[in-house]
Amino acid sequence: MSLPNGYYAAIDPAAPDTVTYWRSRGGIVSVWPKNARYGPARPLKRDAPSDRDELIAWLEKWNAGYVKWLQAVHAVIDQDPAAARRKFAELSTRCCVCGRPLRDDRSKVLGVGPDCREGLSEDMLAQLVTPAIAAAHAARLAAAEGV
Repeated sequence: MSLPNGYYAAIDPAAPDTVTYWRSRGGIVSVWPKNARYGPARPLKRDAPSDRDELIAWLEKWNAGYVKWLQAVHAVIDQDPAAARRKFAELSTRCCVCGRPLRDDRSKVLGVGPDCREGLSEDMLAQLVTPAIAAAHAARLAAAEGV
């Protein structure tokens, strides 16, 4: 099933206190914002085995776990795409820098208002701020649902 173009939010199946954000465009679903990092921790080069065959096996094992996680997230979205779209639209938060309410969609996704992100690259914001925003949204959602 191909998701309609748009934005979706889903609880991380491996970390129920985190909301993950996704964008579907042209039948391709990708993380949103583009440099956000969700799911299993990425393997670090310093932890990699030095033997080539062990390295390949180590990377394949991580990749298999990531693919399994990704399939679980997509299954949640595929189960009820309309709910995932509503969840994305309904989540709101306050600016991580100044605490003012975020009003526009871009600010809500990044977690930083337009005045506070002036001069900062969105790539940097996505890598540093998105995980904290995702945790805050999940806590707000859990409180609203009485979990």
